[in-house]
Amino acid sequence: MKIGDKVQLIKLTEHYSRGVIGNIYEVVQIQKTDIKLCSVENNDYCFYTIPNNVSLHIQTESEVFATHLDAILTDIGELLKSKNKAYGNSALKPAKIFSQLNATESLCSRIDDKLMRIKNRGINDATEDTVDDLIGYLLLLKMSM
Repeated sequence: MKIGDKVQLIKLTEHYSRGVIGNIYEVVQIQKTDIKLCSVENNDYCFYTIPNNVSLHIQTESEVFATHLDAILTDIGELLKSKNKAYGNSALKPAKIFSQLNATESLCSRIDDKLMRIKNRGINDATEDTVDDLIGYLLLLKMSM
């Protein structure tokens, strides 16, 4: 067992009676006789127990997928929020100063631009931001419909 491992609490003992049996926790500290665990969902909830009270939690493929997906969705969401703060709600409410396109048409045009960049440059480290932008524009398109 090492720091960062996910473990499942399998039992409580008289001196180590904290935590919820069956819940998954992250190992954050290892001492001589006990380990410090923190809730995966709420890092504010931490407690000490002994290694015999836990079993190593091996994530299923489905759990690994869900964790990875959540991280990507969070990153794209933060990107969209940041751009919305910087540009205002211009993606969903265009200023119509030069272009008279509505939000959906304008987003489709931006999506076309991103797809052409990927077509011309391929998908690689240099176009990773373009892929993120494309995903963001597709989400905005969904919101505009």
